[in-house]
Amino acid sequence: MSASHPYPSKRQKLDLDRHREGEYTPSLSSLDIIPVEILTEILSYVTSPKDILSVARCNKNLCATLLNPSNVMIWRRARRRCIVPGLPPPLPGWSESAYAAFIFDAGNCHVLYPCSLAQSLYLRLEQVCDAPTKRMFISFVARVRLCREHECRETFFNDLVTLRRHPPPADSEPSEYFIRQRLRCLELPVDSLPNDPYHYCLLTDLEKTRTEYEEMIAGGTSQEEYLQLLESDIRRQHQTLEHAKPLYEWSQQWCYQYRVIRGLNMDFSRGLAAETGWSLQDLLNSPTYCSLHRSHNARLEMISESAVRLLLAKIDVEILSQLENKRRRQKAHAQQIRRAVMTRHYNDLVDDKCYAAVPTLAEFRELPIVKTLQDREDATPFSSDTSRSSLSNPAKAQHALESELKRSKLIGGMISSDLKRWVDTALGKFDAMLGRPNWKSASTRVLHPAERVTSRFICTLCHDTPKQYGTPQSLEFREACVHQCIGRPKKGAAKRKWKAEQFAPDQKAIAVLSQALDLTVLEAENPETREQLQRFGARFVCNSCDSPIVMDFERLAGHCHRHDIMEVTLIFRSETAIMTVDHPYEAGSFAWYSSRNNEAEEIRETKTFACRHCRYRTLKPTPPRLSRTGDSHVQRWFTFNGLVSHAKERHKIFPMGDEDFFHDPHAIADRNAGSGKNFHVGSNSDTSNTSNTLEA
Repeated sequence: MSASHPYPSKRQKLDLDRHREGEYTPSLSSLDIIPVEILTEILSYVTSPKDILSVARCNKNLCATLLNPSNVMIWRRARRRCIVPGLPPPLPGWSESAYAAFIFDAGNCHVLYPCSLAQSLYLRLEQVCDAPTKRMFISFVARVRLCREHECRETFFNDLVTLRRHPPPADSEPSEYFIRQRLRCLELPVDSLPNDPYHYCLLTDLEKTRTEYEEMIAGGTSQEEYLQLLESDIRRQHQTLEHAKPLYEWSQQWCYQYRVIRGLNMDFSRGLAAETGWSLQDLLNSPTYCSLHRSHNARLEMISESAVRLLLAKIDVEILSQLENKRRRQKAHAQQIRRAVMTRHYNDLVDDKCYAAVPTLAEFRELPIVKTLQDREDATPFSSDTSRSSLSNPAKAQHALESELKRSKLIGGMISSDLKRWVDTALGKFDAMLGRPNWKSASTRVLHPAERVTSRFICTLCHDTPKQYGTPQSLEFREACVHQCIGRPKKGAAKRKWKAEQFAPDQKAIAVLSQALDLTVLEAENPETREQLQRFGARFVCNSCDSPIVMDFERLAGHCHRHDIMEVTLIFRSETAIMTVDHPYEAGSFAWYSSRNNEAEEIRETKTFACRHCRYRTLKPTPPRLSRTGDSHVQRWFTFNGLVSHAKERHKIFPMGDEDFFHDPHAIADRNAGSGKNFHVGSNSDTSNTSNTLEA
């Protein structure tokens, strides 16, 4: 693209000058531009003040118009024309709009749970349900609303206090008489005989009123003055209670009619779904029909067939789109399950070690039979049921696929055949790298050149890895097959496929391993050589290091990259015991202490690790004033991370290996026994003073 045609910006910028000039004006709704008289006429046909509330909350213009005192007739007419007759007028001092919001607005559940029940329901610390609900107040006097949970209703009614309908005489029990005069009673009807002389109040109100009465009497206020001070409040409470009784009865009629209309509309929806061949759930999930269904339920209106007929084509398109999306989600979910099953099967194959090598997981998924198992939509490719069972019941399909992988000899044989074909191809390519192309042998007692103990490979894509990942790793054929490059910052590196061409022979490791194998007088092509080398143990010594370092055969390939030319000698077991003193070589120790094992993490923080390079290195004699015994070597103890830093800075060794350090769990006790003094260790041949070690 030329410079005269730059790329468009991702986000369109607004032209403020055009807005100032009046070229741009926001669109207005039809209700905003019609005259108030016509708006009043339109809203005179609504069936409840709830609809007026919805219109008033559309925007600020309509809100200001409908809240204007001159338009109060709109609210009053809607209240009188309410579909549920008998809605009482508001109390004096209440506006029609505030009264409508008080009745129809949603809110939160006001139930306060006791501690035990709150803990059993896993509620918040304040122990309040506070769940949002669109239900009306169950008590307009106390302004309490409940959600649909049964526990909330049970808790609320259990906290009610039953009182006599008529207060006791003043001379019978003065305190109870005056408290009853002030107490706020609820408008809830008694669920018993009509002439039952009891009604309800909240327990919290009773306790609050009793506390208020006792505090005022204790402050010197007489009972007559108490009634005079609260006369207006008592009068207002009685007035509110008398108004709340018919309002509560009307709300019960509204809720009853809502349940009836909702049931009729649901029956209509079932009939429509059966007639059109849709499922009821798909029909209710359609945005168009869902909006129609909810709006008719909220207005207490039945859905008419004529209103739905005009929307059938649009509903059909929406349901078809929903079914396609559902099918796509089910297909993706089923494929994820099948891929997870194949991943577990792959891990089982790796753990069993029944194959000469196993490819990476990405390459394993590309095997023909594995790819077929993952991509098929039915439970298994060889099952008789191909009715999309994996889509309708993923758990059943997962169990069927796992059973087939474990029990089916056909599938197991095909996987084995594909794996053997892949391994043979890889062996041929790796043999060619070693200069033995097209190698063949009729004997089963002769290993492939790539599988021999002296064969090592290095990944050419990892040779320039950042320093924090350490030196390139020398890989055996089995390790190279599952190798995945790490630390490659290049874009798209994670998407590269495994290729045999990315490996090259590790000539330095091959030379050192061949030298060590010659010392053992073993043959590399013998399948039993690996097991025999493991029995040798740590008997190989690197003479190229500043100190003689003992290691086993497996560590030679990794250790040799520290030297340009590595000289190796084989020693007797007795010599190994002398060189390692009382801290023998532990194969795999570095990997274990570096793991995320909880025990290993705790040990890493203790100063119980020591460097073998410092322990065996010959130093200059220590001055007598710094040495207690006249010895020449000072033993230092590190934490594991400190030891890694020490080896990297002092000896230029990174990453470390099993041969570079040892761990002594008694090092802390030995230092404590020394009372904080520096103890020194003698020469390498003197093993009697090795326990007298202390951090320098």
